[in-house]
Amino acid sequence: MQIILHQEEINQCKVFSNRCAETQQAIEFGQRDTKKRSINKIARDNLIGKLAEVGFAKLLKNGYETHVDLDFEYYPRGMWDANDACINGWLVDVKGTRPGAEWLLVEWNKLHFRAKEKKLPHIFVMAIVGWRREDDTPTGSVSMVGFCELDFLTHDSKKAYILRKGRKLPGKNRTLQADNYGVPIRRLNKDWDNLVAKILRRKPPDTSTYPDPWKH
Repeated sequence: MQIILHQEEINQCKVFSNRCAETQQAIEFGQRDTKKRSINKIARDNLIGKLAEVGFAKLLKNGYETHVDLDFEYYPRGMWDANDACINGWLVDVKGTRPGAEWLLVEWNKLHFRAKEKKLPHIFVMAIVGWRREDDTPTGSVSMVGFCELDFLTHDSKKAYILRKGRKLPGKNRTLQADNYGVPIRRLNKDWDNLVAKILRRKPPDTSTYPDPWKH
């Protein structure tokens, strides 16, 4: 499912991403032993994520006439935004990455943080953001490649992989900087019609008392 973004949308995301990078921490994943990121890398990571959110919002607007309010607020250091989208009470976490990715990765520390807030996402959506490596800029295309629900990501579900910090991502020469659940893209649900119908017609499950298996 490919979405094309207008230049105005890309520019809005760039301004937001650069501004947010000024107050964000340089370490990733809450891991203090990881290498600090430069302001430019933080801004780029922000941009990839925000473009993915806009792509998801356009998917719902153009394909299902469903509006999503996205957060373009700037937060001071020590404050964080909520989940990426809220639709009829369903909390959605949109994961954006560049071409070449083969896994949806969900960091344990983020799940633990959301569990403490009692704001665990109900749905995890993955998007691949088109990117020009030669000049490190977005192409304007966003491919919505699939999604999974929270209960897919538990120690006993046997559906997601447990990928440990310090080990290589399977099939990639990349060392993981945090503990993650990992779901191969090929295993993600791609039935957007069913997902939207479910979100619009049903109340979300109560995750406020959901066990926190990610505490470690």
